[in-house]
Amino acid sequence: METVTMIVLVLYLTGSPIEFMGHHETANGWERMGIAGCLTMKRTLRRNGFKSNAAGTTRYSCESRKVKVGPNYEGKEIVKELL
Repeated sequence: METVTMIVLVLYLTGSPIEFMGHHETANGWERMGIAGCLTMKRTLRRNGFKSNAAGTTRYSCESRKVKVGPNYEGKEIVKELL
């Protein structure tokens, strides 16, 4: 696995990251998200019903993080771990 710094969309629950993604499928194939893609995905989630709660314990955040990337079961690069 390789360690890189990239933009990831992170779901926090009570202050701890529980889910994350750094890649998405586009017309050009499987690509790293970047800030524009991350904000688009966050906006799509909001439009489809996700709401951050008033206490701030559940929220999505676009962040530049050090991560470990590696192949998934299809051989595509995905974020395996947040560092």
